[in-house]
Amino acid sequence: MGESRVNPPGRPSRSPRVAAAAALAALAALAAIGSGCASPGSGIQPGEHVTVYVSAPLRGPEGPEGRDVADGASLALADKRGRVGELTVRAVYLDETTAPGSHARWSGAAAAANARRAAEDSTSIAYLGDFDSGATRFSLPITNEARLLQVSPASSAIDLVQPYLGAGDQLPDEVQPSGERTFGRVIPSDEAQARAGAGWAKRLRARQALVATDHSDFGAMMKSAFSEEAHALGIRVTGGLPRLFKRTPARLHGVAAACASVLIRPPLIYAAGARPPVGFADRCGGMFRPKRGLMASDALLAPGALAALGPLDRRLLVTSAALDPSQLPASGRRFVRAFRSRYRRPPGRYAAYGYEAMAVVLDSIRRAGDSGDDRDSVVSAFFDTRDRHSILGTYSIDDVGNTTLNRMSGYRIVGEHVRAVVALKVP
Repeated sequence: MGESRVNPPGRPSRSPRVAAAAALAALAALAAIGSGCASPGSGIQPGEHVTVYVSAPLRGPEGPEGRDVADGASLALADKRGRVGELTVRAVYLDETTAPGSHARWSGAAAAANARRAAEDSTSIAYLGDFDSGATRFSLPITNEARLLQVSPASSAIDLVQPYLGAGDQLPDEVQPSGERTFGRVIPSDEAQARAGAGWAKRLRARQALVATDHSDFGAMMKSAFSEEAHALGIRVTGGLPRLFKRTPARLHGVAAACASVLIRPPLIYAAGARPPVGFADRCGGMFRPKRGLMASDALLAPGALAALGPLDRRLLVTSAALDPSQLPASGRRFVRAFRSRYRRPPGRYAAYGYEAMAVVLDSIRRAGDSGDDRDSVVSAFFDTRDRHSILGTYSIDDVGNTTLNRMSGYRIVGEHVRAVVALKVP
């Protein structure tokens, strides 16, 4: 394109005035070409394509859930035959784990490398991922600087959309450093899950709840959101149970006081922690029998979490931000049948969210119209999502990138059995 040319032999030279006019026209054409794909309203040419990158854990303990996300996304793209109008949409599926075999875990370096690959691809229009909030903290700053839409099917942490709980529309500068929002999710946030837990406590007719935390940032946020909602619903909230998350033996100082607090038999205990409560019932000699049970977040449903529990701890109520497939609305049940038919296995909790993450990306490309190949236009279209009918239910995307979906699931765990028992809603 920067190559010099001379007049071919046998052709007369042009006059200086004609040559100058031609040069100006050529410069204008070059400018138009250079800005074409990034410019709204440039129009989509036949045969043009864009790429959606999908990043998920495809190996290790989270491999089944990550593959559900990827397969759900693939099914959504297949349902549209890989096209949005005149635009072909391709998908690239990337693993966010490192280490071999069963030791494979998500890696910040892998998530960042996946995001960088997507950001540097001139055809890339969106990044679907990551699965874990921790991985998203590594990928999001890269996609945000590149003005690339990132939609997560599972990352529910508050700090991805706000610097702290209750920050309103403040931008979290550490993970979205460009100063403009480019991230959203199709799964309810951790805050919404904690509030749904309080609503479940109300349905269980709890009048009092003891709230314990492991003092992690996640635990503190869940405690705050649960306590605020419980108070609004007329449930008296107290602290206590300082040893609920400790793995220390019973002879250590403080356990006796913790066990004594259990003797009041509170209606419900809420374990607001990133780690599962372990061994508390055993250490208290079987006295741990709150009338309404022990409730915890979906941290208890993570691979290996239940194995850490003692036998008397395994009488739990667990909230899940992801709907159980059995509780999806009618359109979701059609998805379950299609997933079974295509992959010869039932979908897990996150398959529908992988499907919807891809589906809303494709819909954002469609609503961007002639600018469906332009990153900024697709970001804007995503944040303009209103009253979208989906396999998860009808929802909008709010100003910070959260879904307005408020449907979740409640599970009862007894021993080795995990069973969805109630559909939850944020009060």
